[in-house]
Amino acid sequence: MAQHQHPLKRKANEHSYDANKKFRSDDSGSKHQQQKNLRQERKGHDRHYEMITEAKKIWENLRRGDIERDETKELMQKIMKVITGHVQEIIFKHDASRIVQTCLKKGNAEQRSTIADELSGKYEILAKSMYGKFIVLKVLEYCHKHRDQVLSEFRTHVRKLIRHREASTVIETFYAQYANGAQRHELLSEFYGPEMTLFNRGGGAKTLEELLTNLPDKKDAVLRFMSETLMGCMDKGTVVHSIVHKALYQFLTLADPKARENVMQHLRDNLQDILHTREGAKVAMICLSYATPKDRKSIIKTFKPHVVKIAQDEYGYLVLIRFLDVMDDTVLMNKALISELCKQSKQLFSDKFGRRVFLYILTGRNTRYLSPETVQQITEGDQIRQSKKDSEVRAKEILEGCSPALIQTVVESAPILMREKLSSQVVQEVMLHAIGDKTAAVNAILDLASENIEKENHIIEDRFANRIIKAMIKADSAEATNDKAIEPLGFAPKLLERIEPHLGHFATNFGSFVVLSLLEESSTKKQTKKALKSHKSDIQKVADENKGAKMILELL
Repeated sequence: MAQHQHPLKRKANEHSYDANKKFRSDDSGSKHQQQKNLRQERKGHDRHYEMITEAKKIWENLRRGDIERDETKELMQKIMKVITGHVQEIIFKHDASRIVQTCLKKGNAEQRSTIADELSGKYEILAKSMYGKFIVLKVLEYCHKHRDQVLSEFRTHVRKLIRHREASTVIETFYAQYANGAQRHELLSEFYGPEMTLFNRGGGAKTLEELLTNLPDKKDAVLRFMSETLMGCMDKGTVVHSIVHKALYQFLTLADPKARENVMQHLRDNLQDILHTREGAKVAMICLSYATPKDRKSIIKTFKPHVVKIAQDEYGYLVLIRFLDVMDDTVLMNKALISELCKQSKQLFSDKFGRRVFLYILTGRNTRYLSPETVQQITEGDQIRQSKKDSEVRAKEILEGCSPALIQTVVESAPILMREKLSSQVVQEVMLHAIGDKTAAVNAILDLASENIEKENHIIEDRFANRIIKAMIKADSAEATNDKAIEPLGFAPKLLERIEPHLGHFATNFGSFVVLSLLEESSTKKQTKKALKSHKSDIQKVADENKGAKMILELL
């Protein structure tokens, strides 16, 4: 049986609880105030506290993006009076570091130079500081004349700095964004060893090859030093930087097989982290070329989660192309990598770089889509490729594996893909060079051609789509390998059957070149000519302005 508390007693207990709660609340507030007072007291013991406090008040207004130029000048003059002569004393404090960064950004040339001069002798230490590194980055960005001073303080320390979590960002930014040719080479030469750095100070040799030509007996020592430094970068996680990629590329092209294999063994699990730069992609391509079948299978596993992003990278797609050239296990290649790309094919068809992987599978080393320099770079890799399977057999197996998915993409998304510049090129190559049954894809395109001729941007009149249609009309009779269908399409008669009632309409607008192609194609020539006779006068009216119409008249 439940016991009920007397109302007066319950009320007394509630008063007691409220009193305890208030006491605890007051006690907590008191402790908080004590802690706050203690912090203020500690700051008060800092001899720079008042100066930083005064600077912060000015900085709060200076850092705003909505103040006028005159007010910025006035605030800069005020803050410079406060911090000048004390910059070195406050730079390692988080709040003061931000003040100095803003001054370097907002100040004039003289004010920036004053701050940069005060920082002399501290750049190497600052680079290793969590907050100080941002000051060095601002000096590199805004104080052009002080870059040599920063470089002189980094000299002989680059090997340590590039392996340092904070400082490596400074070295990379200096190398990739702000250094001139001589400064870039001097930073890079620190990977070669202290003796070579001293010998090459001032840029005596422009490349490592030139340096070793001048001092051939130093080659082993230089490569040994480079190997140790590069291994350190891999261990410390700073292998993502382009300066490290450049050094890696130089090392791998000059080292003997044993030394090269030693570095590549450490690098293989990190290839996806380096292929976003030109040299990084070259390094990854070399590693894939020399890798054993077992190593390549391991690399595929690391690539798989990132393969779509890699394909869309300016340099990453080249690494995937090298993979296509060296991987003998095409079943695994199709299953692990290419199938992942095919899942995102609609997106990749329209991507500047992603589409090139599909175009390479479909057309190989075609200078229509790859620059001659890129084709040469890919071809050079053949000389070091460690593969047993015939290259033509490998290419055909990969094409057979992914063709159904590519054809299906056209079936599902033809209206969009055919009207877009980049993706229309891939659609054309799929229709000409993919292997397998294309009936559904052909019908999807014919259905678009059969749509109401009054429809805006009709597929026959679209400037990108009608290029595909012209190529498909001529695909069976074309002589050039690039233009000839790998399997007969029989497209021209089917298209004529669909659009014959509207040939006169298309002959007088942007569809005129499609009609011209039907007129030139042997299988449709006679029927097209007959259908156009009654429209000759309409075609003549536009012939002066429409080149396609003019050429149709000549054939009629």
